[in-house]
Amino acid sequence: MSGAKFISSYGRYFFLSNIPRVESKPPILRNFIKANLFKPTFQSQAQVKFTQQTRSFHNTSISKFINVYNYNFRNNYSTLKKALIFSGLFITATTVLTPYLFQIPPFNYFKSHPTHLVYTLVGINCAIFGLWQVPKFWRVLSRYALLEKNQMYSSWSAIGSAFSHQEIWHLGMNMLALYSFGTSLVHIIGVENFTMLYLNGAILSSIGSIVYPILFKIPISAASLGASGALFSVFGAFSYLIPHAKIMLFVFPIPGGAWFAFLGSMVWNLSGVFLKWGKFDYAAHTVGGVFGVMYAWYLKEKSDRQRAKRLHSYGFR
Repeated sequence: MSGAKFISSYGRYFFLSNIPRVESKPPILRNFIKANLFKPTFQSQAQVKFTQQTRSFHNTSISKFINVYNYNFRNNYSTLKKALIFSGLFITATTVLTPYLFQIPPFNYFKSHPTHLVYTLVGINCAIFGLWQVPKFWRVLSRYALLEKNQMYSSWSAIGSAFSHQEIWHLGMNMLALYSFGTSLVHIIGVENFTMLYLNGAILSSIGSIVYPILFKIPISAASLGASGALFSVFGAFSYLIPHAKIMLFVFPIPGGAWFAFLGSMVWNLSGVFLKWGKFDYAAHTVGGVFGVMYAWYLKEKSDRQRAKRLHSYGFR
């Protein structure tokens, strides 16, 4: 239902019937509601036909209220259901099709140049960041490259948001991490496994971001975007497979190596999840990191079984 139709249909009476719930909201929102919605003139304005005057009113106070109310105080289970179905189909498709994808041109190029796959991912992220700087692309990007957790315009935003950055520092930090861990990891696990790790880690971290406010019964405060969830998958897999690799925090070495650094980052993320501090999407980071470790464990177990099978075929026990 459009905002103008909503106003003309229910008007003042809808909001008056919700006074007890309004009183339970935070003081800033409660004061805004009382100041803007319970004025005596609100009823007459609500009954005006859908003219330019109504459009102007809708785009100011009432539009702001409806967006704030719905966006912050409704945990949408239909969005979660939609995202879960899409993610299940997406993960199935990537798992089944990715090995075949790298057998055909031009993707087979990456099998002999695995590092260039990481460079390509960096390039895609940089290209989408460039599009964010052009206002005419904002409408499309907000639909497909921004994860709205209360009501998604498109299920593709669950994966599109993982390639999207609006601020240069966010892009820079994430791409530095992708380059640092990805260029080594892709040689170890191969381009097929790296692609599945990155894409599936990205979409699962989006699911974690949607589940978090529902599970903890907290308001949805902002949409999400960024490659951090996928990068924690890469970081988790890297640290599991190469636990003693040296890690630098800027110019300072982290004692204990990659595995110790990863565990420290997960403690930080879990603290953010339970203590609800800061503005980072700690739930997405946590899910991405856990998936990365699980996927690396699976690859290691698979490799060990294959090695044992080969040794057995040569007569070794």
